Parts: sequence; structure tokens; C-alpha cells
Amino acid sequence: FLRNPARNAANAIDGVYSNPAGIAFLPEGFHLSVSWQAAFQKRQMDVNNKLFQMNANNQSADRFFEGETNAPVIPSFQAAYVINDKWSVSAQFAVGGGGGACEFAEGLPMFEELIGGIVAKNGGNSYALNQNLTGEQYFYAFQVGATYKLADNFSVFGGARGVLANCNYTGAIANIKANGMNAAEYSALAQQAAAAAQQYAAAGMTAEAAQYQAAAVQAGTVAAMIGDYKLDCAQSGFGITPIIGVDWNLGKLNLAAKYEFRTKIELENESNNSANLTALAAQVPAVAVYADGAKVRSDIPALLTLGAQYEIADNFRAMVGGVYYWDKDAKGTPIKKGDNTWEANFGVEWDVTDKVLLSFGGQRTQFGFDDADMADTNFFTSCSSIAIGGAYKFSEKMKLNVGYMHSFYDDHKVVNAESGITRNYTRKNDAVGVSLDITF
Repeated sequence: FLRNPARNAANAIDGVYSNPAGIAFLPEGFHLSVSWQAAFQKRQMDVNNKLFQMNANNQSADRFFEGETNAPVIPSFQAAYVINDKWSVSAQFAVGGGGGACEFAEGLPMFEELIGGIVAKNGGNSYALNQNLTGEQYFYAFQVGATYKLADNFSVFGGARGVLANCNYTGAIANIKANGMNAAEYSALAQQAAAAAQQYAAAGMTAEAAQYQAAAVQAGTVAAMIGDYKLDCAQSGFGITPIIGVDWNLGKLNLAAKYEFRTKIELENESNNSANLTALAAQVPAVAVYADGAKVRSDIPALLTLGAQYEIADNFRAMVGGVYYWDKDAKGTPIKKGDNTWEANFGVEWDVTDKVLLSFGGQRTQFGFDDADMADTNFFTSCSSIAIGGAYKFSEKMKLNVGYMHSFYDDHKVVNAESGITRNYTRKNDAVGVSLDITF
């Protein structure tokens, strides 16, 4: 895929995932592919919020937040056994989603806005804080299935994929200050005001007592709200994806299709969050998803792939394909008002010699997310990707593939008409991969 993304009609060992019905047209025997990938991604947010001007360490309404993901080892394997001219079986193991940790060294804008809002609501005019957030997501997938030739040139596939999801989120908002004072100082101020209120009450000075009692309550409230927040949440869940596919081999032209049903996954939280974060979860939906014992849906949407491959010459092939995702039917996806996602891709492969192959391709991924679907913790922007690579055939039974893909992401700007807050979301992504194909 990293050297040519148009694999939806490929009759090759990687078809175990991209075109499982096409496995029937491989030579009889055992086929194995072992792959290594590395991906490097940045998630970026430019935010303009007047509230940020209250940050004593910055004092600017414009802020830039970046999350960095380095996944140097993403392994996978695909295996197929062509039993005879009718039956084939196949299996795959891969990290189907995630595969690394995304670290926001300076946290997320939504959490700074939360703290700044607390300070402003209680009469403050400045705040300071340190924050960080790291999220890890691993969706381990194991697929098995069987392919059957209904005719010499037409095959069908049926199978299933089990998906084990493991996610971990850790972070902290610490060293919070409001008007230059931390939580301990506000607690001391609250105690002093409460003591003064008692003294005034004892002296019969009710107006003064009420005034100091109100000050004590406000200082105590601020103290409770600006204590360190600590996030420590682990999520786990399991789902099954039924898969069906067809392949129609017309000699130089090969046509294929695959449908993956929706994968229902319910993630259950095991959290060891700080007490104040637990209390906040009852009021803030963005925090509630990390509460201990909470159950969060994270379905994988159903998808349909279509592909065509044509042999222009004995040593030159062209491919096109597309994918359609039913995001809106998958519970837990960020889609609220937008449309489903689609992809279109193309690729070419040139056998330069009997041993050397070169390939090139591209893909457009068009997310249908509306402004309301974008969130600091979960956002996607449409992108165009280019891929290049090749293969070297050591022998008729062993081939090495290498590939590189770079994605050019669009910007998605969200403007809140009521508050005037603007957010500009985008990403950067590079991936490289190597695979070794072996036939027995």
C-alpha cells in the first residue's frame, strides 16, 4: 500500500486484506508476507481565543498546540494457502488502528480554556498552568477466511476479523495559579476569611460576617477548582468484523469488491483519575469519557472497496480503486452533522527487469466532517497522498517490497459565531514500510 495505494484488485499476497477473494488466483501452495511499517504524524491546532490573553506566561490570544506521534514499529503478517483450483484459506495479523502514542507536550486548548474559564468566572484576571497529555491507541486485528472459485474466472470470499482495542490516556494540568496564587494559598485565604466571618458574627456585625463568609466560599471554590488535575485512564474492548468479497478475473483485466460490516466495539474504562477530575467529569462531557467505569462506543464503520487492475503491457499495470465508509452509522465516531468518508486511488507498476519493479500511486481521502464534528481530542482533515516504491525479486519464491507515503492535509477552520473563538486543524504524516513475500 505504501508504494501503491490502489491495491483493491491486486492478485497478490497483500490481497489477504485488500482483495481476499483474489487469493484464489495465486499459484497453489503457501504464501507469506511479513511487513514492518513506521509512521510519523503531527496533529496541529492554531487557536485564537481572547481568554488566552489572561495566561500570565503568554498573554496572547493566538496559541499553537501540537501533538506528535512516532510509531517506529508497526508489524503485520499475511498468510494464504491455495489448496487446489477451488479452495484457498488465508489469515492476517495487523495493528488495524493506532499503533503509537500521541504526545501533546503543552496539552490541549480545551483544557486551558476550561481553567481560564474557571478563573474568569470567579473574578480573576490572570492564570498560569502547565499541562501535558499523551494518548495511546492500539487496535489489534486478526483475520481469517476462505476463498472459493465458483468458476474459472470468478471467486468469492467469506471471513471475519477480531479486533482487540487497548487505549491509554495519561496527562496532568498542574501548577495552576489564579491571580498569581495557587490552590494552597487560596485554601489559606479561605480559612482566614472564614475565621474573620466567625469573629464578626460573634460581635454581632452581621453584614461584615456575611461579606467575609462569601469571600471564604469563593476562595474555597477556587482552591478546589485549581488543584492539580491528573488523568490516568485505560480503555479496552473487543469487536468482530464480518467480511465478504468477490473477484472477477478477465485475463488482462481484474475486477474486485469487498464489504466489511460495521464493527461494534464498546470500550470500558479503568481510571485512576484525581478526585477533582472525577468531580469535573459530571459537568463536562469532554472529561466524562475518561471517568472510571464509563463505557464508550468506538465502532469501526462499515466499508465498501471497489478496484480494477489492467495489464497494459506484459511489464506494465495500471490500477484504480475507491473506498466508501459509513461513518454516520458507526456509534462513537465524531460525525454529528457531516457526511460519510470516501477515498479514491490510482497506481501504476512497471517491471523494469525480471527482478526489479517500480511503482507509484496516489490517493484522495475526503472526510465529510462538519464544523460540529471537529474536537481537540478527535479531529480528521481531508488529505491527498502520494506513494512511491518498488520491489526486488531475489528468486521466484522471495520478493522484497519497499514504500514511502507522504500525505498533504487540508486545513479545517472552525469559527464559533457566538464566542468568536477560531480553531484551525491540520495534520502532517509520513510513513515508510518494508515487506518480505515468500512462497513455498
